[in-house]
Amino acid sequence: MTEDFEIIVGTYEQFLLGYKIHKEEKKYKLERSFATKDHTASIRTVSSRKNYLASGAADDCINLYDMKSRTESGKLIHHNGTVNCVTFTPDATHLLSCSSDGNIGVVRCGNWQLEKNWTSAHKNSEVNTLAVHPTGKLALSVGTDGVLRTWNLVKGRQAYATNLVPRLKLNAKNITVLRWSPDGMKYLMAANNQLDAYTVENAGLCAEITLDSKIVCVEFISDNVIVIGQENGTLKIWDIEQVTELLSTIGHDARVKCLGHRGKYIVSASSSGEVKLWKYVKQKLKFLTKATCDARITCMTLI
Repeated sequence: MTEDFEIIVGTYEQFLLGYKIHKEEKKYKLERSFATKDHTASIRTVSSRKNYLASGAADDCINLYDMKSRTESGKLIHHNGTVNCVTFTPDATHLLSCSSDGNIGVVRCGNWQLEKNWTSAHKNSEVNTLAVHPTGKLALSVGTDGVLRTWNLVKGRQAYATNLVPRLKLNAKNITVLRWSPDGMKYLMAANNQLDAYTVENAGLCAEITLDSKIVCVEFISDNVIVIGQENGTLKIWDIEQVTELLSTIGHDARVKCLGHRGKYIVSASSSGEVKLWKYVKQKLKFLTKATCDARITCMTLI
């Protein structure tokens, strides 16, 4: 995998910013590729797949972009609350979104028609975040009701509901991180300084990690290895099969707000506006370059 990808960040100041990686000889550089301000409130979530890019914000809107022509291609207004998460299905046929209005929407990509709108998906509670399975056939969601819900995207209905309160107590209502492993055999969730990973085979707990600082973001590097970004600026790499910490380093001076992964590259962004590019090879994390924007970064995607 080459370094031929683009980093896109959303900010509290309503800007959507793009950075391209340039490599000359052995030196890396991040160069601004675009900047746009189409939302009227802070951007909370951004997602991309193929040529599509979507951003959701506290203005209740989802903005759509065609990254081939570099143009805005529309706006979705089916939510009546802050859009907490947008995510595309792996084949980019649909876009899923969830909001503090308690709804989960499923929109067909291309004509951007709302095909499904699960109102009160979490029983009148806010929906915090979503994660679509690598097959695109099911999705997980968590909300302030403290319940993990599994959605059958083929049949278009809820399949399971798991009450997380008995195990996670107050943390159950504050889950902000929900991720599938690339092979779809594991999923993890994190709230405050606790991270739990589960296997799909028996829905059993396979890793339980408690850290010294709040876990803000998590990304899978491989099926069993994850990178964790913390509130104190630390980056940690863990093997969740062996349940061992492989590496820990100070990544940023401020909280690590979001992470991205592509091949051997890891991208981290802090709430202070710093974007850093790293290379992870042989259990070593090497800093390559960074860029700074004069804004508070809230979310990120790689395209």
